[in-house]
Amino acid sequence: MNILFLTKSFGIGGVEIVTLTLAKTFKKHGHGVGIFAFYKADEILDKKVPDDIPLYIGYGFKESQENIKMLRDIIVSNNINVIINQWGLPFLPIRVINKARKGLNAKVISVYHNQVDTNGKLKAAEQAIECCANPLIRPLLHTKRWLIKTITSYSMKYVYNHSDIYEVLSPSFIELFKTFTGIKNPEKLVVQTNPITIEVSSVSLSLSSLDKQKEIIYVGRLDFVQKRVHRVIDTWNYLERSNPDWRLTIVGDGEDRGHLEQHAKVLGLKRVYFEGFQAPMEYYKRASILMLTSDFEGFGLVIVEAMSYGVVPFVYGSYPAVYDIINNELNGYILPKTDSGYDAYLMAVKLEKIMKDGEQLTAMAVNAIKKSHKFSLDNIYYSWQSTMEEVIAKRRG
Repeated sequence: MNILFLTKSFGIGGVEIVTLTLAKTFKKHGHGVGIFAFYKADEILDKKVPDDIPLYIGYGFKESQENIKMLRDIIVSNNINVIINQWGLPFLPIRVINKARKGLNAKVISVYHNQVDTNGKLKAAEQAIECCANPLIRPLLHTKRWLIKTITSYSMKYVYNHSDIYEVLSPSFIELFKTFTGIKNPEKLVVQTNPITIEVSSVSLSLSSLDKQKEIIYVGRLDFVQKRVHRVIDTWNYLERSNPDWRLTIVGDGEDRGHLEQHAKVLGLKRVYFEGFQAPMEYYKRASILMLTSDFEGFGLVIVEAMSYGVVPFVYGSYPAVYDIINNELNGYILPKTDSGYDAYLMAVKLEKIMKDGEQLTAMAVNAIKKSHKFSLDNIYYSWQSTMEEVIAKRRG
């Protein structure tokens, strides 16, 4: 089978990393694989693409004749059977794909890598409404949010209707998809979770072989709209003084880093360490607990990656897919979302109980490793293989 991944850009990002991981796995299993990106964001991930996986860079993110012709030439010359559209929301990619494959046999699987009924633009609009006290401005902000939601819903419906398969990351997103798009019987909708994208060596399968330390980590982008990392620091503020042998390590970078460093300084915290952008494996190997306090996520891949190394996740239940991953108080903890919002004190109480109970922490870590196997690269590959065979069989039928 010949497969072409299509992304908006190719740089450091969750979608690009998942794309490269799947591309290398498909190649290992004997498939022909290529990657098309409308533009290249930076050189870092580019250097990790194997020589036997061609990376095609288009003429910018636009519906141009140059992009259409280039993509069609790739489809024809490589006899592409399946195009995996990893940017399954905007109109532009699917329009370019469908013009390029016109009259050809290539099938399209579009993937949406976020929670179905929200995204950064919608969440930013909601936050603006929450922060606005001006009664004259608030109606305008509500109108802006309605427009964003309407356009997003229509765009998702358009991509679904013009794809052969449309994939979401969680079974919990199926009903959200129906409500959000108005499609009552989405027969082309498939649930496909993302795989663990980091190497999980055999040593991680035995907790006794890992040098676990008294460390809580956050891993991810440092931004306010989605990740809300200040909540991690606020929680740690309740824990630092009563747990002098523990530390908090923040792995990642982003536009909110300066504010977060200042926030920790104002609170007088001494054991908060900002590591910047780093490969996370060494932190997974040594840390005992992961915190994730995002306002929304598509799947939260960092959770299962950490679990595969016996790091116990403590997560804010702001999105339904987290319940696919964590069995509450068995292999992690989910702080339920309420109308009053995130409760740093309550999360700290739950954390401290586990931090002081080494036996329970170890048991949860072992259970976390076991649960992570469900999201192993092999399991996800065979699920993808089944979907692709199905879509090709429908074409032949």
